[in-house]
Amino acid sequence: MKNKRATYLLIPAIRLQFAFGLLLLLLSLNAQGQIDRDRSHKIYTEPVFTQYMNGMQTINPAYAGMWEKVGVQVFTRRYFVGQDGAPLMMAASWYKPVKNDNNGMGLNITEEHIGYENKLTIAADYSYQVRLDWKTNLRLGLKVGVINYDNLLTRYDLDWGQDDPDEAFATDIHQRMMLKWGVGALVYTRDYYIGLSIPQIISNKFRADVINFSSLADVRYLYLLGGYFFGRQRQVRFKPTLLVKAAIGEPITADFAANWLFYDKFWVGAMYRTNNTAAIVTQFVMMKNIRFGYAMELPFGREIFKYQLQTHEIRVVYEFDFYRRPYTRKQYF
Repeated sequence: MKNKRATYLLIPAIRLQFAFGLLLLLLSLNAQGQIDRDRSHKIYTEPVFTQYMNGMQTINPAYAGMWEKVGVQVFTRRYFVGQDGAPLMMAASWYKPVKNDNNGMGLNITEEHIGYENKLTIAADYSYQVRLDWKTNLRLGLKVGVINYDNLLTRYDLDWGQDDPDEAFATDIHQRMMLKWGVGALVYTRDYYIGLSIPQIISNKFRADVINFSSLADVRYLYLLGGYFFGRQRQVRFKPTLLVKAAIGEPITADFAANWLFYDKFWVGAMYRTNNTAAIVTQFVMMKNIRFGYAMELPFGREIFKYQLQTHEIRVVYEFDFYRRPYTRKQYF
């Protein structure tokens, strides 16, 4: 009987080690599809929102359907307010458990605008849960979708005018149905969570002009995130979180956040990002099923601080118990 119990506990642990090893192996496979640095410039491709700690599905598919409720989240993020052509990101996520917490599914729609460049991503998520022991669970997730990209080059006003046209801006770029897929894992208990994911394994290239110069490209980022929840039975509760973002050949960035929950109704916190960015984060439980979140980022680097180019982010969540359970767990992350 003891041997059976030991085997029962050992198999999930092996699965956990295998899943995390697979993620690291996929990240290391960088030889194929590596973008020529002499002819390209990489920028962000995954819309990581400041309020990631309350909606991790966009970067980790294992989070889909994690809680008993069916939900819809809508994000909008405006960079560098007051700057013409500044990036704008919008995202919507849907998620639900399938009969029980062991299976979950979700859908993510993300739209990014940078000047006249537009990128639309539609991806489906599936997650499966394995119980490691009586209080610890492991969730494994898969993300699959498509990307559409447009760059309306003919709309740009060139400084040298129409009398001397630039051949590179003579044609608009339209690329359709590029593949997106990624994987993720999440270990959690009632008090903490640790996640690891690569939301985009394939490195797509986005042509920026007719001479095939790539100004935008998918970068295979690895995300490590975690958080701990203190004071579960108290009126004031504390949750520190960490998000680390890394890719081969790219600088590592980290988000350090501290959030306080008051009377299960109001979150307030602060975040520091290692690229000289700070933020305030708030969230209100407005009704039983509706939450509203707001975050404002402010760069404080010596050169950019004087311009006060804030980034604003709004998040709205609606959740309901589709299966009408007598009890549902409270969602703290």
